[in-house]
Amino acid sequence: MLGARPGRTALNAVIAGLLLIDAVITLGLEVLFLPIYAGQAKIPEPAPVQAAGSLASSMTSGAIPVPIAALVAAVVNVLLVMGMGVATKRIGVMALPILVWALGFLICAGFSPSGYALLMGDWPTMLLLICGLLPAGMYLYYRATARLAAAGA
Repeated sequence: MLGARPGRTALNAVIAGLLLIDAVITLGLEVLFLPIYAGQAKIPEPAPVQAAGSLASSMTSGAIPVPIAALVAAVVNVLLVMGMGVATKRIGVMALPILVWALGFLICAGFSPSGYALLMGDWPTMLLLICGLLPAGMYLYYRATARLAAAGA
């Protein structure tokens, strides 16, 4: 920000950095808590030989997924963008927490240190992506159009 005091500029940079770190931390927690199920799973009797794919699908039969992490992502990402609005008034810089979150999401969907993907290709994962990006994007759009309307008036 031009014309700001030097101490305030340094504080804004610290706030922005902490918000970007917070975007990565919250994404990690949302990914870990995404596969929450409600209900009682029916565990089958052990068979002599069972394929790994059928074991995983039978462990959750009878339970339904409850992607609370997607709703948390919707609220937290908007708050991250609003918090970045304290540090800067530029829309492009305000979008940085969402861009970091989206990059982390793509990394989690692609691979992990163990070689397996952390996110599956199912509807809770898609809901996490939509809820993580859409509300924050709508807030950024609102801020951008409100600034244009104020400049035009």
